[in-house]
Amino acid sequence: MRRGAAIAVVLLALAAPAARAQERHGRPWQELSPEEQWRAWENYQRYQQLPEERQKMLERRYQQFRAMPPQERQRLRQNWDTYRGLPPRQRQEFMDKYHRWKGRK
Repeated sequence: MRRGAAIAVVLLALAAPAARAQERHGRPWQELSPEEQWRAWENYQRYQQLPEERQKMLERRYQQFRAMPPQERQRLRQNWDTYRGLPPRQRQEFMDKYHRWKGRK
């Protein structure tokens, strides 16, 4: 469950609030593919169901992401795409290693 929550946070941080973020900073809603629209809409609905404090935290993280240089944002997107392309077992191994690393900090 933690892994799913971590993934959801990353997705939300990058896409929430989806419609508003797309209009302000990305491609307009109409230029998204149907799959991208569906994913953004699902992310936005999950975002709306979160407690207010969680929404604020995600908004802060999103603003931090937007403040990064374009190259850094692109690097993060590429890392995310690589992670999403991993088979489930490798994803789990990655998350296990990440949690061990984070626990040592």
